[in-house]
Amino acid sequence: MKTIPFMNLRYHAYLASLLLMTISLFSLYYKGLNLGLDFTGGSVIELKFEKGTSIPQVRKTLEELGYSHFQVQDTAGGSILIKLRLGDSPDRALEGLKRLSPYEVVRSETIGGVITSELRQKAIWAIVVAIGGILLYLGYRFEALWALGAVLALLHDVLLVVGAYSLTQREVNLDVVAALLIVAGYSVSDTVVVFDRIRENLRLRKGTALREVIDLSINQTLARTIMTSLTTLAVSITLFLFGGPALSNITFAFVVGVVVGTFSSIFVASAVVLDIKSRLKDRPTQTVV
Repeated sequence: MKTIPFMNLRYHAYLASLLLMTISLFSLYYKGLNLGLDFTGGSVIELKFEKGTSIPQVRKTLEELGYSHFQVQDTAGGSILIKLRLGDSPDRALEGLKRLSPYEVVRSETIGGVITSELRQKAIWAIVVAIGGILLYLGYRFEALWALGAVLALLHDVLLVVGAYSLTQREVNLDVVAALLIVAGYSVSDTVVVFDRIRENLRLRKGTALREVIDLSINQTLARTIMTSLTTLAVSITLFLFGGPALSNITFAFVVGVVVGTFSSIFVASAVVLDIKSRLKDRPTQTVV
């Protein structure tokens, strides 16, 4: 079986990653994120229609009324929950929805700035704690340097997914934050499989150059990586295309995350470890006279 020299291609991979990260950062700087109601505040209306009214009908009516940023979902009690962004008039929405069917207002409330600020802080802390926990786990299981490589690959993946949301101006809410954490976990689990094989081959092939061991290990896990990624990607694309607006917004993170996560687990994480180890090895030692 022919071994693909992945580490010989790492500088091309670095260039591609740098280009994508630059595009993501520019988009975040100039366009920003399309933050949802969870982070901006707004109105929440729960309606119980007398006649059967579907979510697509409600969504279409709101779009006809001129609303561009909103969320519509059903509840366990059979009512429909509508979330409008801060500044959008709930009274106009209530008046316009009368054309569908008479309804009962189950509840109507406003989410203020204090709550949205708290939600933003919790979302940031969730990401920080998750990355910190991953760093500690990998540092304990492998080496601190290997943990650094995995976390850099993880940050690379999260940045590209967030950049994709910025470029497409898809709404970012708490569900998307949860999807980002899942993408981070997927990326790290794929990297751990490769690192496990590298560690095993280092024990079996003592004296072999690290570059050769990494190439061999990636090739040995390549079939598993591709099959896992393709099956996950197939499900994600299906949900993205046919899951409806709310579900497709979440699965968009999975579609982008699986692609960049597979790329980083092959080219970024191991390559970073190789280059840092090579630099540390080549650093001249200072002698005290």
